[in-house]
Amino acid sequence: MCICVKHFFKNAYIYYSMKLQDIPQRVHFVGVGGIGMSALAQYLHLTGHTVTGSDRTSNEQTQALAKLGVRVYIGHNKYNVRDAELVVHTSAVHDDNLELTEAKKNGVPVILREELLGTVFNSFPVRIAVCGTHGKTTVTAMIHQLLASAKVDHSAFIGGLYNGTNFYFGDNIVVAEACEYNRSFFNLKPTVTVCTNAEYDHPDCYRSKNAVRRAFKKFLASTDVNGTVILPRSLHKLAPDNIPCIYFDDALTGEVRFKGGKPRFVASFGKCQQEVKLDIVGRHNVYNALAALAAGCALNIPLSDGVVALERFTGVDRRWTEYNCRFKCVFDYAHHPTEIACAVESAKNVAKGRVICVFQPHTYTRTKTFFKKFVTCFSGADIVAYLPIYSAREKPIRGVNSLRLARLAAKTGLNAKYFADFKTVSRWLNQVAEPSDLVLILGAGDIVNLHSILCPKPV
Repeated sequence: MCICVKHFFKNAYIYYSMKLQDIPQRVHFVGVGGIGMSALAQYLHLTGHTVTGSDRTSNEQTQALAKLGVRVYIGHNKYNVRDAELVVHTSAVHDDNLELTEAKKNGVPVILREELLGTVFNSFPVRIAVCGTHGKTTVTAMIHQLLASAKVDHSAFIGGLYNGTNFYFGDNIVVAEACEYNRSFFNLKPTVTVCTNAEYDHPDCYRSKNAVRRAFKKFLASTDVNGTVILPRSLHKLAPDNIPCIYFDDALTGEVRFKGGKPRFVASFGKCQQEVKLDIVGRHNVYNALAALAAGCALNIPLSDGVVALERFTGVDRRWTEYNCRFKCVFDYAHHPTEIACAVESAKNVAKGRVICVFQPHTYTRTKTFFKKFVTCFSGADIVAYLPIYSAREKPIRGVNSLRLARLAAKTGLNAKYFADFKTVSRWLNQVAEPSDLVLILGAGDIVNLHSILCPKPV
């Protein structure tokens, strides 16, 4: 399977097709510390390519790559690409980056991360893509858990750390996240497509919810005609007419019960029925598990084996990750109002005392689009502290800021506050949080660094 790859040469875009065997020997990654980038760097390194990478700062991913023998530069410099035959970057890296500029000047092909992922992904005989606004990373990791438990050889590209890594290397089958951002999932040609949901989340890429649904519908239709599409019943209008579909939420039999916030339920696929006892918190993980079990069924993994695998599933890092503090502290990647509401509900189910939320909004366009919802989604919390917006790839938008969010929240009756930085909010938390309270820290930006101030060691 080919993908369209572009590079810049003499002020003009040139298009050509790249197959797996066409990937040159020497590949450089700009922004290699990203979860998706580091996984691809590992894959190429393990398949015999000479891989280098650069990033602004060192992190767990750059350190792990260095231990594998990958040359990693901290800081961007045009000399980092002097021997590169292909340069890969993320959309977060701007066109004026020194390394991209140097590569283009010298006629070195420059492609996006998702284009390289498409080349790698599409080379496998069996290709499982997990798309959806929420739950992609957890479901991808769950499917990997099913395959690993069944001793099925496979590769997995996971958008978070599961059991300490975001990549697993193997043959025959690949499972990867298919992100709708910038419509990047169109680079993937799956044989099994899992769609968790299809909400509006990227206003910088899509004009409306309908535009999002049209993109998802088109992606689901790109599944191999001999493959399978797995989705919730609520998205039946997006289902392709010519491809077999499994509606994973139809498999939920009876009520969901909870023990310590962890769900218990019965899953039924065809003539097989099995009780499931998850070891992770949250009602939303019932549906994540059902989606993964449906994928297992599509791959002929017995339901009983899938259930055993998922009952051992411990969760992905930054998806309800608990840390040792004077009070109970949970970090969660939730950054969309729907995700936040789910996290707050889960916190209320397990907290012995108050639920205190600390939230770092992610991107200005998302904050502007869901401004009021970033207040109402905290309705179940006792206290909400807003931190400045994490800009990611965006420039500030006038009038869109966290101080206004906190003021709006306070007007609705929420006990809402604003803090300008991590140190200030940490001091406040240590003053007001009781040992029985649950502090829920939410966001997709660098808010994870708050744990080094609050809680030195994870549970």
